[in-house]
Order: sequence, then C-alpha cells, then structure tokens
Amino acid sequence: MIWNRCFSALVLSAFVLVLGGGCVPPPEGKNFTCVDDVIRVGDSLSLSLIVPGEGATSDKQFLVGSDGTVNLYLLGSMKAAGVKFGDFEKTVQRAYIDQNYFKQVTVVIKPGERFYSVGGEVNVKGRQVYIGQTTVLRAITSCGDFTEFANRRRVEITRADGKREVMDCKKAIRDPNYDRPICPGDHINVPRSL
Repeated sequence: MIWNRCFSALVLSAFVLVLGGGCVPPPEGKNFTCVDDVIRVGDSLSLSLIVPGEGATSDKQFLVGSDGTVNLYLLGSMKAAGVKFGDFEKTVQRAYIDQNYFKQVTVVIKPGERFYSVGGEVNVKGRQVYIGQTTVLRAITSCGDFTEFANRRRVEITRADGKREVMDCKKAIRDPNYDRPICPGDHINVPRSL
C-alpha cells in the first residue's frame, strides 16, 4: 500500500513537472542553423591557382558529383562534399605541393551560384539565387509574397537532405524567433488554404 502511494506520487510529480513545470520547447528558428560554408553535392566550384611570379591562373569550374567528389586539374578525383571551403582549399594546396606540381601555390575555391526554390501559393514561383543567409519569410517576400489563398500556418520546408519541416508563418510574423533559416538546395511550398 505504501509502495502504491509512493509510486502514484512519483508519477503525478513527473506528470506535473513535464506538463506544468514551464518546460517550453525552443523557438523554431533557434534549433536549426544553416551552414552555408560547406561544399554540397551538386555545387559548382570555381578554382583559382595563384603561383608566385606567375599571378593567378584562369579560373577552372568543377561540379561536385553525386558521390561527393570533384575531378581537379592535375590531381584527379578528390572528396569535397561535407568539407568547409577553407579546409578544402588547404587540402588542395597541400596536394599540389606534395605531388610536386608547384613549389608554392595559393588555392582559392569559391562556390558558384546556389539556389533555393519557392512554390505553391506565392505570387512568383520558382528558383531563387541564394546570395547569403536568409529566412522563410524573406524568401516568400522575394517571391512577391503570399497569394490570398495561401495557408500561412502550414508552410512546408523540404531541406536539401530531404528532411521536412512545417512552419507557422503567422506566428513568425509576430515573433521573428519562429522564422526558419533557408539553405542552398531547400524548397519552400506554401499550400492552399481549405
């Protein structure tokens, strides 16, 4: 009998703590960050080699393949996806020096154009150039804003890696902490309200 009372009190305390103890999930915009300085599958890369005494060589363009590699001038295939641009520059520079192609070389790698897309109930659907950190509300505004038939409470975000999220844009308009970041390769869909 004492055991039952203790167990009941413990369960009730846990229940009150979880539901009534002021536990609030973090705002939606705070638990996801967009890392846009990482090379992704499908990115186009611009490679410049600067050799002392010779100046910069012409930029070469490379595409990151579905296997995450790029086929670089003189070096062949190298893994690039998932690596920060600065780290990849150092790796490529070291490879050119270690393989005796150059005694000294500076490698500069820049991303080509990156995109995200917006569809559904916005005034101008389509692909948008990703020029730096942005959010769902800014992306929708850049597409001419919502149509009159938009369901602003159930905006769908499909991340480049296939993960899906739903955002309440009405809540985000009132509190910017609920606005979600958009990354290159993401897709926003604004559904039609019923």
